[in-house]
Amino acid sequence: MDSRGSKVVELDRNCKIQRSLATKRPALALQANTFGELIVLTSAGEALFDLYDPSGTLLRSFGRRISYGDPIADSELSNGHMVADTKGGLYFSFNYPPLVQHYARDGRFLGEFKPESEIYIGPPNVSSQKQGNLLAVRSNYQILVLDITLDDRGRLIFLMSGKPKYQAIMQGSQTLLVTTERGRVLRRVNIEDAAFHRLVAGHGVLYLLRNRDGLRLDRYDLP
Repeated sequence: MDSRGSKVVELDRNCKIQRSLATKRPALALQANTFGELIVLTSAGEALFDLYDPSGTLLRSFGRRISYGDPIADSELSNGHMVADTKGGLYFSFNYPPLVQHYARDGRFLGEFKPESEIYIGPPNVSSQKQGNLLAVRSNYQILVLDITLDDRGRLIFLMSGKPKYQAIMQGSQTLLVTTERGRVLRRVNIEDAAFHRLVAGHGVLYLLRNRDGLRLDRYDLP
């Protein structure tokens, strides 16, 4: 995805460009599903997601963006993290509110839940102001979920924070929450020796990435 979020390229195993496609709306994030289709988290419009087939044809748009009465706040707060399920659908965790939604491959809404936490999440405050030719955006809100992944047993694993946005992004987290696909808590894990910023599950393992104050990639066996 390019810096403007309007062009996506497909790379082969040697990182050579195979093809590119122009998205209908600027993209905030990308996720491939289990059918090789591309799910695009969009930055504007009523629908949250656009789904493209492997040739780049737009198949459908789905999901509902929460409106806060300001397009800057709508885009900022409706950003978040996606992970594909095993049937071509996806889970999506909003930046705000602290909510996880589940969609089927055909765009049907399957359900939602709030990851369990004792942290109080206050109301967001997103404002913008023009400074010459630039638009300055001030975002003051808490992010409960820094990242989300799905293991090969169908368990959702969350990297949990709850701190204000920039503090959460810079500091990372040492707290993992493991739930069922419907949000029932299975276990909580505290990583004692380091904080991390991203995570992804492999076959029976969990990879955690620290990308601030010294890069670090750890591998943990999943019980």
